[in-house]
Amino acid sequence: MIAKLEKSCKTRHVSFLLISGFALTSFALSVETLSVANKLYDGLVYDVHLYSGDPDLNAETISTSNGVPMRVAGHFSQIASTDLVVLCAYEGAAAYKHKALFANLRHLRRSGVQVAALTSASFLLARAGLLEGQSCTLFNEDIPTFRELYPQIKLQENIYTAGQHIFTCAGGLTALDMMLYIVGQDLGAAFADQVAYKFCHNKMRFADELQHSRRYLELRMKSRYLGAAVELMEKNIEQPYPIETLADKIGVSIRRLEQTFKKHTQTTPAQYYLQVRLAQAKTLIEETGLPFCSIAQATGFASQSYFTKRFREHYAISPSALRMAKTC
Repeated sequence: MIAKLEKSCKTRHVSFLLISGFALTSFALSVETLSVANKLYDGLVYDVHLYSGDPDLNAETISTSNGVPMRVAGHFSQIASTDLVVLCAYEGAAAYKHKALFANLRHLRRSGVQVAALTSASFLLARAGLLEGQSCTLFNEDIPTFRELYPQIKLQENIYTAGQHIFTCAGGLTALDMMLYIVGQDLGAAFADQVAYKFCHNKMRFADELQHSRRYLELRMKSRYLGAAVELMEKNIEQPYPIETLADKIGVSIRRLEQTFKKHTQTTPAQYYLQVRLAQAKTLIEETGLPFCSIAQATGFASQSYFTKRFREHYAISPSALRMAKTC
């Protein structure tokens, strides 16, 4: 059945730009959203092509983060004319460097091309200089790293951010929501809702829904003190609160907070907080080239030597050895 349209739309050319290690789920949902829109429209409203973001001009396939090879139509340098570029990146996005690709993205944006970023691709937009004066959304685990690398760019905790020409999302199911928004802009909200229905998605979700909310809600369902404490810990890594201050802010005694963490996490609040900070430090070591002294400071350690000591105790490897292993 042909869907009822609020507005008509000429064929839009969409170029998916795949960076090695991109997330399959968000990519597949994005492509399928446009495919379903074509079927409901009963015509080719979205003409989709896949391109490689690999430095190798002759690369014929790009692998996803779980090793699935995806055949491409050509190299990104061959994109001559398009209406929308969908940038797909996940693993290694924070450290990705490709000057020619960044220059190509800037050229396309100056030419009026819209750009959408999936999962961790906001890192590439930031490095290309396309997020100056704008806010963005990305995978929630990437947020601390992004803030450290690009403190001048405002981050949204929304499931996606819709600018006039640039769209960013957190990946996973939020890619579906962002693409539904784009379809809605092209063909009307009612049409987008019909596309959503084909995915057993009740309706298009709006951008201001928060990606963190569900996880913190699940923690609060175990214990309201646990959820509140973890949220405060994760939002205060560079300048960690003393446990006494943490307990005071959520209105609980230190003893009660310790009992709660022991019951649900089998550790103490202080140890859990340390693990949160060390996990963030490990991410910064693996995904950025920041000096270790900066990483120590960004994760709340008074000195690099103390940071190294605690890191080695927890991961059984030094920060320098871990970085060396990742670059080999």
